[in-house]
Formats: sequence, C-alpha cells, structure tokens
Amino acid sequence: MTQSDIQDALARAGRLLARLEATRDRDRDALAERTRAVAAAKGRLAQRDAIDTYLRELQQDANRRSVATFETLLTALVQEVLPGEKPVRLDLTTERGLPALDIGVERPDGGREDVLEDNGGAMTNVVGMALRLIAVVKAGVGRFLALDEADCWIAPERVPAFYRVLDDGAARLGVQCLAISHHDVAGFDAGLTVSRIAGRPETGVAIDGPSAACAAAWEPETPGFRFVRLIDVQGFADATLPLGPGVNALVGPNNHGKSTVIRALRAVFYGEVRDSLVRAGASAARVEIGVADGRVLRYVRQPKRTPVNLWSLHEADGALVQENGTVLETGGRDVPPWVERLFGITRVEDLDVHVAHQKFPVFLLGEKPARRSAVLSIGREAGLIRDMQALQRDRVTEDQRTVREGEREITRLRESLGGLDGLDALAEALRGLEGQAGDLAEAAARLRGLEALADRLARAGRLATGATDRARVLADLPGPEVGADLGRRLAEARHRAVIGRRVLAAADTLAGAQARAAALSGLPPEAPLPRDTAQAASHAARLRRLRAGLAAAAGRVAALRDLPDTAPQPVLRPDATDMAQRLSQIGRRLAEARAREAAARDGLARTEAEMAEVLARTGGRCPACGTPTAPAALLAGHRHGAGEAA
Repeated sequence: MTQSDIQDALARAGRLLARLEATRDRDRDALAERTRAVAAAKGRLAQRDAIDTYLRELQQDANRRSVATFETLLTALVQEVLPGEKPVRLDLTTERGLPALDIGVERPDGGREDVLEDNGGAMTNVVGMALRLIAVVKAGVGRFLALDEADCWIAPERVPAFYRVLDDGAARLGVQCLAISHHDVAGFDAGLTVSRIAGRPETGVAIDGPSAACAAAWEPETPGFRFVRLIDVQGFADATLPLGPGVNALVGPNNHGKSTVIRALRAVFYGEVRDSLVRAGASAARVEIGVADGRVLRYVRQPKRTPVNLWSLHEADGALVQENGTVLETGGRDVPPWVERLFGITRVEDLDVHVAHQKFPVFLLGEKPARRSAVLSIGREAGLIRDMQALQRDRVTEDQRTVREGEREITRLRESLGGLDGLDALAEALRGLEGQAGDLAEAAARLRGLEALADRLARAGRLATGATDRARVLADLPGPEVGADLGRRLAEARHRAVIGRRVLAAADTLAGAQARAAALSGLPPEAPLPRDTAQAASHAARLRRLRAGLAAAAGRVAALRDLPDTAPQPVLRPDATDMAQRLSQIGRRLAEARAREAAARDGLARTEAEMAEVLARTGGRCPACGTPTAPAALLAGHRHGAGEAA
C-alpha cells in the first residue's frame, strides 16, 4: 500500500468517524429532548384527575348559577301567562359523570312535578317558549326566533298573555320573533305585527301584511330580517311576508301554508329540504330573505339539476356580493359557512334553537336529563369551559401519545447510543494512526532523498570511470609537437582547397575569355567609322578591358598549371584520421572541379560549332535581330548591332 493509499484510507475513516459523531450528538440531543417531553407529559398526566375535577366543578358552578337564573326567569314567565301556577324548579345532577337537568314545578308540599308529564300543555308551551328565548340570547349569535304553533295548548283566554310575555321578552332581549298561530291575535294588546294567509294552495296562497309599516320601522343598517319571499314554494306562487322588529305573527286557517314559511327557513339555515318544497309544475323553489342594507339572501332548490341547492347574497341592485374577492354564491347540500357567519342562525349544541319544527314544539322537555343540560352549556362562560375541557382532553390524548411514543423512542435512542460508546476510543486510535502516517510520510521523504543521493553517486561513479578510460586512451596519444605539425599540414591543405576553388573560378573565367577572344578574332583590323562615335568608343574601351582580362586570366591559368595534380599526403598518426579524411575530400572535390572544367570546354566548343552552322544558314546575321554577328558574340550575350558587326 502506497503512502497515498494510506492517506486516502485515513481520510475516509475520518469522514466516517465525523458522521458517526454527528449521529451520536444528534441522538444525545434527541434523547434529552424526548426525556424532557416525556417527563413533562407524565407530570401533566399525574395532574389529570385534579384538572378534570376542577373543570367539572367550574362547569357545575356555572351551571348552578345558570340554573338559579333560569328558575327565576321561567317562574316569572309562567306566572305571567298562567297566574297562580307553581314555581319552576331546575334540579342539576350528574349521570355517568355528565351534568343532567330535570325541569319541573314545585308543589306546595315540597314535592316535584315534571313539566311535560305531570302538567298540562299550557305549562309545556310557556316553559318551552321561555327556554328557546333564553337559549337564543345565551348563544350570542343570530337574535331571531321562529315559533310554529307554540300557543297550541294554551287556553284562548290566556293566549294574549302568552304573546304579551313573548313581546316583552323579545323587546328586552333584542330578539326578532316570528310566531305562527291559528289564533286571531290581531286584537291582542301586545304590539304585534300581524300578517294573514289569503287564498288557497290550489290557486296560489297570498299573504296580506303591513309591508309599508314594516319597511318604515327599519334603519338600513339595523340587523334583522325585512321580509321572507316565497316563489314556487309549495302552495305559494309568489308571496311576501313582511317582517318588522320585535314579534311578528302569521295567522290563518289550518292547512293553508303557514308552516311552509317555517319549512322554508329551515331549508335556508339548516339545509333541511326535500324536492316536495317545489310547487307542483315548477322547476325550482326560491326563498328570498331581505336583510340589512337592502341586501337579499337567496336560496334555490332545483331538483334534477346540479347543484341541487344554491345559496347567494345579492346587493340591492341584484349584483352578487363579494368579500375579499370571493363571490358569495355557493352550491351543494350543506349550508355554506358564510351564511352561518353573516346571520348566526345555526344549531347550537346540536339543538334547533332558532327555528322550531312544527311537529316538535316542545323544546328540551322531551329530552333525557343529560340532553336537557345542553341548554346550560349555551353562552360565553359555558363555551369557555367547554373549550378548556376539550383542550384538556386533547392535551391528555397528546400527552399519552407523547409518553407512549417517547418511551419507545428513548429506548431506541439509548440502544443506538450504546452502539456508539466506542467512538471516543476510535477517535483516539485514528489520531494515533494519523500521527504514525505523518511519521511514515517523513520517513518516506527521507528515503526518497537518500535514493536521489544514491542515484547522483552512481552517476558520479560512472563519470569517473569514463574519465579514467579517456585518460588512459589519451595517454597513448603523441606529444604536442606532432599536433603542431598536424595543424600546419591541415592549414596547408585548407590553403590548397582555397586555391582549388580559385582555379575552378579562373577556369570558368578563362572559358568565357576564350569564347570572347574567338568571337573577336574574326573582326577586321580596322573598324568602320561608326555613325555614333560615343557608342564606338564605349565598345573599344570594353574590348580593351576584355583583352586585358583575357591576358590576366591566361597568366593565372599558366601559374596554376604548374601546381601538382594532387596535394601531398601528410603522414598521419592514428589519432589524426579525421583530418586526413577531410583532406581527401578536398582533393576529390578539386578533381571533380577540373573534370567539370574540361566538360565545360567541350560543351562550349560544341555550342560554338552549332552557332557557326546557324550563322552560315542565315548569312552571318543574328537570327533574332538580323544584324551581322559572330558565334562568340551570340554565346557571350553581347549587343551586336551594326557597329559591333563592323
């Protein structure tokens, strides 16, 4: 394994160790956090019973205070409508840990009677109406109450008192009421707004009511319902029920559609509707309710179409209302959340508080005691207590889950950390290995230095051996005097080579001169008188120079011919072989030059002969210009005009 491999392995081991240490630290933090969370959850669970008991006592205390208030109010209402009746008593108990409410009246002997079972219908009507009115107020939502035949079991002579109590309570509590009745309440001295059913379902039911008076009673921004319009709703082709603040009454004969108004309201606000709500022969039923600021809440039931129910809110001009960019128009089977939010009419504690069902006029009294106590849970204080109880239940569930899952996670983390206990020892061992690797790297560097030094020593040894061998060879060489003589001879050989080159050049010059002499030999002794004397003088001077040059060249050639054909061969020692080879090459080159000189002379002679033949055929004239000339003049390239030919 090389040093690089060792370093790579140590680096990988370091990275793996770092990841394991990070995992260990993360698991330690998670273990500490889980331990704290489980401990806190166990501490809260240990206080669970005490908290539950406190919340129950808090609820019971609130319920007892509500019970006392309810008893006083119910007794006053009952005795107002039914003078001489026994006071109403509410008994708050518990069943299976849950509050239970018994509603009865107290006999003179201290005994208790159930309102529903032990008393007449009048008592039931009054108590039921009062419970609904109280529930609407405590709910803190939409202050609207619709009663269908709530006076059905009250003696006719006590009905006016019933409505006086209802009107007084509605006025004091700010509740708008709609009461459906078969009694003629128009003559009651109760300040009611009365509308009447007119016509028959077969031809279309109409509603006669004080529309103008109702409209004048409202301020534009005051909350409340201005009217209920029914279009193709059962027996109503198109009828409008005007509504004013306070108590409104709709009266008329039985089976003429009074309760259809209640059914329409339950369809709009509770989503309770069937296709039978649609008038026979119509494609859809429409309910419109006038609200504040001229707006209209519209509900449409359209069988065999999608959506089957459609809720929408319209401005006074008919345009759809928009909130935060959202159009308030929703289809489906469930009442849209914005309807409940804007108008506050919905089930409270799963009770039909606002709109009574005709077939179930008795409110709460027919329920079991545990169910009756739901009315006590209505209101802000009870709602806060319920929220705390729900929060406690959620917290207990969450704490139980935290303990259950946390203990499993703690066990897993401890097992995981147990497997990482040796990381510190591994880290120490890795640091030791890294130190050893560093020492090994330093030793390897020193070893490489020693190897380089050994290589240099080996090269020095080889150089020394070569120097010794060369010294031994040089010891056998001749002395300096032999070298001086050899140098002299070499200089002479070089001089002779220079002379040879000069001989070759002189031979070339001689050949040219001979060619020109031959060309000039045929000239007449006297040149004709030229017309251009300046040109003739130039030619004469040129001829004189050529003759002088020819004579000098002939002299140099004569001198060179006295030289021996070959240079003397020096006596060379074995160590001067290279110089001898160079002198031999010079001799060969000189011989080759002389051979080229002889070949040039032969070629010149042949060329002159060929030129002579050409001139003979042309009558001694130049083939190019037609002037008389000689072969030598043509070969030398001289001008040969009329003057030269002469």
